[in-house]
Amino acid sequence: MLGMFGMFGLFGMFGLFGLFGMFGMFGPSPAPMKHLAEYVLTRAVAATAMCLPHAARLAIGRSLGSLAYALDARHRNITLANVDMAFGDEKSPAEKQAIAEGAFRHFGAMLFEMVTLGRPTWEDLEHRFEFEGVERLEEARRRGKGVILVTAHFGNWELHGVAHGYRLGKLHVVAREQDNPYLNRWLEEIRSVSGNKVVYKNRALGQIRELMRDGGTVAIVTDQNVHLEDAVFVDFFGQKAATTPIASWFALRTGAALLPAFCYPLPGGRYRAVYESPIDLEPYRDLDRDAAIAAVTQKLAGIQESHIRKAPDCWLWMHRRWRTRPAKSEKSAKSKSPDESVEAALT
Repeated sequence: MLGMFGMFGLFGMFGLFGLFGMFGMFGPSPAPMKHLAEYVLTRAVAATAMCLPHAARLAIGRSLGSLAYALDARHRNITLANVDMAFGDEKSPAEKQAIAEGAFRHFGAMLFEMVTLGRPTWEDLEHRFEFEGVERLEEARRRGKGVILVTAHFGNWELHGVAHGYRLGKLHVVAREQDNPYLNRWLEEIRSVSGNKVVYKNRALGQIRELMRDGGTVAIVTDQNVHLEDAVFVDFFGQKAATTPIASWFALRTGAALLPAFCYPLPGGRYRAVYESPIDLEPYRDLDRDAAIAAVTQKLAGIQESHIRKAPDCWLWMHRRWRTRPAKSEKSAKSKSPDESVEAALT
């Protein structure tokens, strides 16, 4: 739904549009010139493609994803290694390869869809979305302490956010500012078209606290690797994964409802937006704060894994999710407390 990693971060991963990044077209040019060139070329491709039918745009995106899988050895190998580590003997080599290439195809289609989206109205999107569990979200809102939607880089989380804004009301999207300021502004325009507001991580702490006091709804993506000093380690596909405790920290501290949400692609370019029941935080309140935060973070990771297992080619396997490893000894560990970690990440 809304990525701290950010949709346009994928441009640097496998250079979908014209494979600009892959072929090093921009070379060592100064960053401002490179950023402007990336933006202009991407907008030009998007403007040209917008005249095509939606199905054709998705097909082009999938084809570009397949081309990236064939040519981008680095991210293909990362993806295959991640899939192999996650599924081990559960799946055959052919099945794991299909998941890896399917992920490239899925994210190729997603990126091409998003950059050719324009400024859609609800009438443009309504027939493409079905919603499951809206009553759970509405019940969580009625508590009056705010709602934290927790999602993953799964399906089309970005378009889910746009549709949510139209159908279910304003979201505040916690995101990392992109390195390319031109693409960042464009992505912010897309995310905000349905009334949502982007809250950038480096100044989010006070804003999120205020939103929770006012009963607002905040969306956070929590399935990315983080640095050792900021991590809570959870079991994710049977491996220890360094995970941000931001969502759990805020929910336990403010009493906000913590509600997992996911966006599944359906045939014909449609989507199903799924809202799960809020996490029951009461069983964790007898634990000390750090243990409670770790336990809730593990609960969220388990829910994310269960959804990824249902549609594994819809998750971002290209990311080095298990890159940060636990310290070998307590003496060498430099982890912050959850309080320190969240405050450092959001200020």
